[in-house]
Amino acid sequence: MRKNILLTGLILAGFLCRMGLTANAQDINIALGKTVTLGPSANYGLTRDKNPAQLTDGIYAGTGAQWDEKNQTKDLWVQKGTLGWQNVTPVRITIDLGQVQPIAGASFSTAAGRADVVWPGGIYMTVSDDNRTWYPAGDLVTLSRKNAVPPAQGYTAFRYLTRDIKTWGRYITFYVAGMPYIFVDEIEVFAGDRQWINSVARGESIRDMKEYLARSLDISGVKRRLNKDSEAIQGLIKTAQVSTARRNQLAMRLNEQAARVDEIMALPKDFKAIVPLNTTHREIMAVYGELLAAQGVKPLTVWKQHRYAWLPLLVKPVQTEKNELNFKMLKNQFRSDALLLTNASAQARTVKLKLSDSPRGAQAGWLKIDAVEWTDTMQGDVVPSALIPVKEENGVYSITIPAGLTRKIWFTVDSSRLPAGKTNSILEITDGNVIERVLLALDISNIEMNKPRLSLGMWDYTNGDGLYGINPQNRDAAIELMRSHFVDTTWASSAALPRPEATAFDAQNNLQEKVDFTNLDQWIARWPGARRYFVYANAGDSFAGAKMGTPEFHARVGSWARAVSAHRAQLGLEPGQLGILLVDEPRTDAQDAIAAAWAKAIKATAPELTLFQDPIWERPDQTKIQEAITQADILCPMLPMYYRGGEPVKNYFANLRGRGKELWFYQCTGPTRTYDPQAYFRYQAWHTYSIGGTGQGFWSFGDTGRAASSWNEYSAGGVNYTPVFLEKDSVHGSVHWDAVREGMQDFEELSMLRDAISASRDARLKAEAEKVLQEAVATVTGVWSKDYSWQTSKVDPNLADDHLGKVRAMLEKL
Repeated sequence: MRKNILLTGLILAGFLCRMGLTANAQDINIALGKTVTLGPSANYGLTRDKNPAQLTDGIYAGTGAQWDEKNQTKDLWVQKGTLGWQNVTPVRITIDLGQVQPIAGASFSTAAGRADVVWPGGIYMTVSDDNRTWYPAGDLVTLSRKNAVPPAQGYTAFRYLTRDIKTWGRYITFYVAGMPYIFVDEIEVFAGDRQWINSVARGESIRDMKEYLARSLDISGVKRRLNKDSEAIQGLIKTAQVSTARRNQLAMRLNEQAARVDEIMALPKDFKAIVPLNTTHREIMAVYGELLAAQGVKPLTVWKQHRYAWLPLLVKPVQTEKNELNFKMLKNQFRSDALLLTNASAQARTVKLKLSDSPRGAQAGWLKIDAVEWTDTMQGDVVPSALIPVKEENGVYSITIPAGLTRKIWFTVDSSRLPAGKTNSILEITDGNVIERVLLALDISNIEMNKPRLSLGMWDYTNGDGLYGINPQNRDAAIELMRSHFVDTTWASSAALPRPEATAFDAQNNLQEKVDFTNLDQWIARWPGARRYFVYANAGDSFAGAKMGTPEFHARVGSWARAVSAHRAQLGLEPGQLGILLVDEPRTDAQDAIAAAWAKAIKATAPELTLFQDPIWERPDQTKIQEAITQADILCPMLPMYYRGGEPVKNYFANLRGRGKELWFYQCTGPTRTYDPQAYFRYQAWHTYSIGGTGQGFWSFGDTGRAASSWNEYSAGGVNYTPVFLEKDSVHGSVHWDAVREGMQDFEELSMLRDAISASRDARLKAEAEKVLQEAVATVTGVWSKDYSWQTSKVDPNLADDHLGKVRAMLEKL
């Protein structure tokens, strides 16, 4: 026994020596070699060994020894010794210290800055003596700021570290919040003073851990935002071309506000992460407004960049484009443009907008004006996307711009309410006694765009009381907003279809009892005139008491499908209009077996029911049970998976299309709020056109990542997917959602040119138009990248507009 203790001491002394530390109490890692439990287990595929003991073995990934700041040669998440989680938050990591111990600090080794990996939103520490009653010990992310902060850009490994804790306990738990990934390769816990045990107050115990974590995430999110902005502004002050006296004055004001950040201990119950987040944040941004003014920026600057170009929160106006709003469009379209208004002062400004010389013959509602709100995200990236309609009062629109902020103003024209032709109007922007005039130019074609032929589905699940962020209070508004953006394929959850019990079938396995279709009828009634009604059936390996593979299973599924189809006809729906997704995103032989068995039974008795399938196999052409794919009527691969499969996968789906299958594309990655609206949402319609597709989808209109409101993602428990802003009793559109609508219209214009080419008898024009069409599609789809980051996008935002202009010009010629 004495020999083991001596050996442990020598190992510890050697470890401290390698770390360059002395044997002070706060340098002793009392977590070394201790038992670790996880909730849930690590699930990231590339981390090779998911043994939780690696987190306290004293070995940092890639080094074979201690922490090494220079170890930047490989991404941490592909190194042995790292544990990773994908789409799980918060992750719970508990270390049993063996006995009650004084705790002075902790460290958490991680990495971020590439491949959608971002820094944790919080690492909340709690301590316990008995693994039942827990006490808060602070947020390691916040506490670590005293020592260092990770870089804002670029990949790096980083160790969150503090020695400023003063608590005690046998167990210490780290709740790590982050999306979509969390990685860690080593955790240390530093010893405190033995006298702390039973003498240092640990505060009140945590009564509701879920509520505590949500509140902590919100507060940490606010502090992170304010600290990040104040540090960035501080850096800008240091390099600004202003007098030393003015620089010192601004820096002092900023420091005064930054010092108040740690005082934030509570937030309003209805808190929304709209920038500025609170009074302190407004004052911090006001310093930036004064800094802009000190550099010669006018109190109000009107300027312009492409409507989808990335806009940083702390931006200095750059007037490289002419201040004009231009709308060149077909009839029956919606198109948008934007202006930017920067407030370079220390006070909020209310600006008045008024349109003079409105187009003659214009109908009410032809122009919609929205103010774009800045909202923070779980990832800590502020995004200008939420659209807040600006009400008109006697022809005047009033818009408030907080100090130091740039407000994007989003203008949308509905050409169905305008006569064809070219007209010019003037938009007057008034700030006090200063008036700036901006040209609003309209060029409305005589050519009318029909309702887009491309189908659009958003897995809305508006049946019943709704799912995810959809509920009875916001459901009607959600449906209205979807339909205004050409959603014509509605989705219902499995609850929309009846599931009869075994007793409902007779001895010959025919459905003998009357089936209740109330849920289906209510949902369909909410979507009158939809092109298609799809239900996710969530099929399993048995049905109505019969196991898959038995004659009873095949007969009962077939009889049920016949009843569903008969009810479809009673509702007046055409064959093919009602569809079923049997197994969502099948990726295993077992899932394919279920899909194939159900499909075979349904097609044998009710072939008029459409079967939809979204396989996510890397190589669907090489799957064992091909019938799971080939029996479906609509095949909808995920866009990134399709391109990852290369030519074999492209040829596979092209061959199936040639055999009469419809092709769709869909996407299901996130967080979509931080994605380039064009690259992710608008361009998918172009990709769909390129394969001869007939529909597209995005997961999902209602998925807020388990956040109670889209206006506050800090405490979300999952990835945000919805392109809109949902809360319990309201729905707001966004720049991202408008990009979906633009993509739908783009597809229709491309298709209209294809129709015109086919109908034309002018060989020269046909050849010219064909070249324009092919070049447009090849160029826009050719910039595809799996990295959708809006902030770092290198794609010219004018790309689609420029090529669409050429397509429209050819359409006019033909």
